[in-house]
Amino acid sequence: MSGRASNQSSSTSRCPSCSAPILTQWVGDTAALKAIVDLPAPAEPRPYGPAAAVSTPHDLVWCLPRPHHGPLRLRWTNPRHPPNCPHQHLTTHHCATAPSTLF
Repeated sequence: MSGRASNQSSSTSRCPSCSAPILTQWVGDTAALKAIVDLPAPAEPRPYGPAAAVSTPHDLVWCLPRPHHGPLRLRWTNPRHPPNCPHQHLTTHHCATAPSTLF
């Protein structure tokens, strides 16, 4: 009997356009979304309120618990997410340097 393959693969890398550290991960089981978020330093606080305030209607806010052991795993947030959650809250990565057009 074979074990179940993990669908929560994540990778930390750098954005090819602006070289910012990012985390790329498929989040969800049934309707998975590919999340690409800025990856701050572990000690940098990122509360939920300010992250929700800067997000747009087309962006989601992700909760990032930092476990002592194991991989980083993003979690969905929703309007009932506790405002005093101790984890970092991240939004979708948007490059600071806009790509130039070809023409």
